[in-house]
Amino acid sequence: MPGYKITMLPDEVVQIYTLDEGRANPAVSLYVTVNEATLEITGTETRLERVPVVANLRHDQLDHIVTEAWLADPSIEVENTPERLSSLRVQLSFLHRLAQKLKAGREVVRGKPENFNRPDYNFRLVGNNGAEPTGDEQVQISVRQRGAPLDLIVAEAAIVANSTWGSWMAEMGVPGIYRSQASLLPGVKVRMGTKALPHAGIGVPSYAWSTSPLRRYTDLVNQWQIIAAVRHGRTAALAAPFKPKDAELFSIISAFDAAYSTYNGYQGGMERFWTLKYLQQNGITEITATTFKEGPAGSFLVRADTLPLVLPVLGAQGLARGARVRVRLGEIDEITLDIGGTVIEQLDAPDTTAAAPQDSDEDDEDAAAGPIAIAVDMNEADAAGASAAEPVQA
Repeated sequence: MPGYKITMLPDEVVQIYTLDEGRANPAVSLYVTVNEATLEITGTETRLERVPVVANLRHDQLDHIVTEAWLADPSIEVENTPERLSSLRVQLSFLHRLAQKLKAGREVVRGKPENFNRPDYNFRLVGNNGAEPTGDEQVQISVRQRGAPLDLIVAEAAIVANSTWGSWMAEMGVPGIYRSQASLLPGVKVRMGTKALPHAGIGVPSYAWSTSPLRRYTDLVNQWQIIAAVRHGRTAALAAPFKPKDAELFSIISAFDAAYSTYNGYQGGMERFWTLKYLQQNGITEITATTFKEGPAGSFLVRADTLPLVLPVLGAQGLARGARVRVRLGEIDEITLDIGGTVIEQLDAPDTTAAAPQDSDEDDEDAAAGPIAIAVDMNEADAAGASAAEPVQA
């Protein structure tokens, strides 16, 4: 919820393991050796240790400073840049070049570039100060474009860790919880299982969520298995909490899938609620949007250009997918979180040369119905599953 959260683990546990700066935090660390000239990874090592966190860098505070231009040109200065950030400029520049190299390599395996053509939206309640929301607060919605340098650095580091650890557990005979996707063909979904299979959407030979053990139970389970591999080496399969073909591991996957879907559904409903509140609070009666699919009962589904909102509209018959239109909004149903609209103007012709979106239109159609379902792009969610607070060591 905006400004408020319910953590998976009790706060007293979170505070022991969270990566606060200025102290040595317990962590499962992946050390990656990189050829500085070619940026090729030449070796990896996993350690159980305490990591002194010197600086905790956050997207929301620094994205406007840490741009590609700032990283590439040392002469560029941004007003009010924190001194600690300036001291890390060389390291961040290297990590950004490495992240770009890693992403390019994955895209070769994928067979096509990743397409981050939609922004992420952040919700903030004015004056909420961390209290549980009542639903009457003034809401602010801001945009964070995917693929910003800090976002890319953290995403690629997480992918390296999750892929490396996934392959390593398989090599050691230690079962883990994996995410896999057989191909990028339409309808081929991301699946969870205990086998180290390729993930076509990310472009890696195996992928096991492991980098966020404080907020995702699968990551916590995988870290237990990784810890056993570090401590016991080739005999880890005998000492790990979960053994090969362990029925409890399959039960965890099933329970996690159900809980994950439920929480995603809640998240989608919550974001739609505050988006509709934003429309009400700001007196917005018209929006610009882009058509993308025929909807029910002669309507057409459109996606708002500047808000996280999908809705059915009338008056779009005959328009091609990708046409930009101006929409007059209808009444908001605060019980079902439904809203519709009517096209009052076509703004331009569709761009038929644009790359197809990476996610599924079927998900968007569900999202137009309110809180019952949410559009989830599993390809993107995998890569974005880390927070900027997670340590990146080079």
